Amino acid sequence: MTGSVSGGLATRVLARSRRHPDALAVVDGDRQLDYAALADCAAAVALGLWRLGVRRGQAVAVCLPRSWQLVGTMLGILRVGGVVVPLDAQNPAERSHHILTDAGCTMVVHDGTVPAGLPHRVTCAAADDLLATETGPTPDSTPADCSFLFYTSGTAGRPQGVQVRDGGILRLAEPGYLEFGAGRRFACLADPAVDALSFEVWVPLLTGGCCVIVADPVARTPRLLRAALLRERIDTVLVTTVLFAAVVAEEPACFAATDQVLVGGEQLDVSLVRRWYRDNPDSTTRLHHVYGRTECTTLALSHPIDREVTGEVVPIGLALPGTEALAVAGDRPAVPGEQAELYLGGEGVAAGYRNLPEETACRFVRLAWRAGRRYYRTGDLVRLDEDGTMVVVGRVDRQVTVCGCRVEPGEVERQILTHPGVLLAHVCARRDPVAGGTELLAYVVLRHEVPYGDYDRHLAHTLPPALRPRRTYRVDALPVTDDGTVDEAALLAAVGPPSRGEGDGVVVTAWRRLGEEHRPGLVGAVPGPDRDAAVGPPHGGEAPTAINQDGGTP
Repeated sequence: MTGSVSGGLATRVLARSRRHPDALAVVDGDRQLDYAALADCAAAVALGLWRLGVRRGQAVAVCLPRSWQLVGTMLGILRVGGVVVPLDAQNPAERSHHILTDAGCTMVVHDGTVPAGLPHRVTCAAADDLLATETGPTPDSTPADCSFLFYTSGTAGRPQGVQVRDGGILRLAEPGYLEFGAGRRFACLADPAVDALSFEVWVPLLTGGCCVIVADPVARTPRLLRAALLRERIDTVLVTTVLFAAVVAEEPACFAATDQVLVGGEQLDVSLVRRWYRDNPDSTTRLHHVYGRTECTTLALSHPIDREVTGEVVPIGLALPGTEALAVAGDRPAVPGEQAELYLGGEGVAAGYRNLPEETACRFVRLAWRAGRRYYRTGDLVRLDEDGTMVVVGRVDRQVTVCGCRVEPGEVERQILTHPGVLLAHVCARRDPVAGGTELLAYVVLRHEVPYGDYDRHLAHTLPPALRPRRTYRVDALPVTDDGTVDEAALLAAVGPPSRGEGDGVVVTAWRRLGEEHRPGLVGAVPGPDRDAAVGPPHGGEAPTAINQDGGTP
C-alpha cells in the first residue's frame, strides 16, 4: 500500500523518509541514499530553486542522465510545487527549443553540460550546485495541477506535452497487479525523458522499496545486465518488448532471478514467451504483459502470463487499480469477440495536451452513456474475451511504437518535407520478424539531387534518434490506391522483406549493387549503430535500391 498519508507524490515520499529514514531508497553504483538522505537532497534542491525564483506551477526542465541526482532533483522540484519536464540530452536543438518554449520552462537543470536549443529567457542551474545548497528553511508548496510534462510524438508535426498528474502516478503503487513492499528493489533502465520513469522511480519510493539505477553501458549489454540484476538482487523490472527480445536472444537466463518482469511497448510474441519459460524451467519469475499510454500515466492494463501459456496472442489483460478500460463500439460498450477502440478512464487519465485544446478535446472525451465520465481515446483496436481480458488487434490511425517510443509517421514526414530538396515523403512501419520490433521506412520524391550528407544532417537536426527512419528510399513517385491514399502495401512490397546477415546486425537486401557513379546522388538513412544507409537514384521501373552504410550492397 502507499500508506495512509494523504497528499501528493512528494508529500507521500517525504512522509516515508520520516517513518523509515534508514531504509535504502536509491542505489546508483557505489552511491547509496537512504530515505533520509534522499529527503535532504530534495530539500536542498527545493531551497535552491526557491532562491532562484521558482514557484508553484512553474515548469522546470530536467536534462540529466539516470542517476541519484535525477531522483533527488525531481523530488525537489515537486516539493517546491514545480512541474517536472524531462528533457532528452540527445534531442536536436530545434526540438528542445520547442519543448522548452511550449512548456513555458523558466529553468533547466543540467549535469554540467548546458543543452542546446535554450530560449533566451530560460536560466540554467547545475544539479550538483542545487544539491549543495546550504540548509535553511525549506519551502513546501501544494502540488501543481500537473506534476510532469512528458513530450511525445505529435500528429501536428511537433512533439506534444502530456500533462500528467500526481494521482495517476500514485495509482501505479496500489496493490492488486504486482507484489509491492518494503525493501523490494526496482531496476531503473528507461530513458529519463520517457514516462516509464513514473513506474521505475516513484513506485518503489511510494511503497518503501529501492530504485536501483542501471548505467547505460550495462543496460545495453545483455551479459552485463544479467550480472547486474543478480548482483543488485532486483525484484522488479520494466522493459520494452524489443529490449526483452534482444536480451534473451543473447542471454536466455537474463531475468530468471527477477520476481516480476513487466514487458510492454509493442505486441509480445507468444512464441518468445514460450521459449523463455522453456529455457528457464527452474525460474520462479513471472512475466507480465503490460499496456499503457503516456496519457494514462505509463501503465493501464496488465496480464500475468502463466508458464503454460495458451493461445496465439498474448493479451494485455485487465485494468490496473484505479483504472477503467472500456472497449467502445460506436456509442456503446463492445460485446465479447467484437473489435472496438480502447478507451481508458480513471485516476491515471492525464489533464490533456499542453497548449493543444483541439487535440485535447479530440482525444479526451466525456461519454454521456457513462455518466459523463472522462476517457482517453487510445486509438488502439482491441477484442474483448468472455472474461473481460483484452487483446490488441490494430490501430484506428497510423501511430506506431518503435523501441518503446511512440511515433507519429506524420510528424516524421513533416520534418523530412522541411528539407528544400524533398518534394514528397511518406513514412511507414513494418515488423522485423528477425530482430523483432518495428522499423520505420521513409520514401521520398526529390525536387533535385540531394547529397546523402545533407539529408543526414537535416534529419539529425530535426528528429531525435527514435524518430529517424531506419532506411530512406528514393522513388520516382508515390503509388496511390483507388481512393487516392498512398499505397503502403505497394511500397513495402517493392523493397521486399527484411533479412539479416549472419551476426552482423545489418539489414541485407537482394537488390543489385550501385556503382560508384551513383554515389553523389545518394539519399541515405540516418547512420547509427544499427541503421542502414539506403537508396540510390531511381532506376526506371525497378524497385527502390538499398545500400549499406559503406555504400555497397551485400
